[in-house]
Formats: sequence, structure tokens, C-alpha cells
Amino acid sequence: MISLLMFSGGIDSTYALAKLLRETEDEVLVHHIHLLTNTGRHIPEARSCKQIVDYCRRTMRPFFYSESAIDHRRFMAHGFDLIAAGFETGMVASSYALASGLQKNIDRWIVGIAGDDVLPEKRFKHAQLCCEFNCSQGRPPQLFMFPFVDVVEQVNYLPEKLYRMTWSCRQPAGLPDNPVPCGRCKACKRREKIALTAKTSQRRKESRNNVEAAYPDV
Repeated sequence: MISLLMFSGGIDSTYALAKLLRETEDEVLVHHIHLLTNTGRHIPEARSCKQIVDYCRRTMRPFFYSESAIDHRRFMAHGFDLIAAGFETGMVASSYALASGLQKNIDRWIVGIAGDDVLPEKRFKHAQLCCEFNCSQGRPPQLFMFPFVDVVEQVNYLPEKLYRMTWSCRQPAGLPDNPVPCGRCKACKRREKIALTAKTSQRRKESRNNVEAAYPDV
């Protein structure tokens, strides 16, 4: 099986990357799209991708990594990431087929989606159509997603060091040299929720440990 992961450097796609490398024997291809917009999000995303790719290659197993860019910085609208991923998947798949002399095709392409991140079903269909229409050589891969799990479960699956490399904010401040999360966008609020959940879980664990220490025979 040859699997292509469309990688953003966020929690969802990092979780998908770790699962691919740990739990499958697939030939893994990873591709990052620099989605250039007037928010500047592409700057910290690119840094996170590089760190995560280096870490996973070093601690898990080797895989092929590539990049491309879509520049929408002069537009007010930014489009949908999933649709852009489908379009670029077709390009990557065609290039892979040509590089193999049309002897090999990518079997599936993967995006990371959490169970609590609801997207309309038609968007997935449109993304697959974008892939198929832009795959000019070889056989287009099919969209695949791992079973949906809540983002907290995704975080728990990742090594702490790897999780801290991920980037979520869509409207970063401090650009270009010192990007920091805005703390206001949907992605930042989601990350704040993860932190609060983790703190609550830790407090419950400490409370249980205290009770067990005080009442060892219970």
C-alpha cells in the first residue's frame, strides 16, 4: 500500500502521520502545501512541519517528504483547506506515477480530521473530485481517513514532545520572526480546551493517588 498524507503540521495531521508510521507497513509519502494567505499562517505552519518531519524520521521510520505552494495573499477569501489538498493530491499522484514510469500509483490519500471537527459530507466528495480531475497521469488515489476520534484522544496518542511541535493558530501574531498564537481563533480555543482537559485529568489522577495513599486497604 502506498499512502500519501496531506500534512499541515496541526494536531490532526500529526496524529495521522504517527498512526501511519507506527501502525502500518505502508510506503508513506508526506506532502505539505504552503497555503499563503494574508494571515501569515503559512510561516509557523512551515516551521512546525519541518520539526515534525525531522522528529518522526528520526524516531519512527523513514518516509518521503515534499512541498508545494498556493498563494492567495491578495485575496480576502482563503477557500477550503480540504479542497486545496484534493487539488494538490492529484498533482502529486501524477508526478509519482510519471517518476515510476507509470508502473506505480499512490493507492490512497489521507487527511487528518478529528471526531469533533464536523465538515459537510459534500466537501469530502468535492475534494476527491478535485484529486481525480487534476490527476492527469496514472490512477487517482482514493480519499481515506482513520476512524474519527476526539482531538483529546489524538493528543494523548502523540508523544508530548511531538504534540508541542504542532501548530494550530490561523491568525498568528508576532510575524514574521516570532509567531505566537492569537488566542482568539477557533483553533486556539480548541487548543485551550485541550489544555484544560489535560489539567482536569491530571488533578483527578493526583486525587486518586492521594486517596489510595491515605486508604491503602480500601
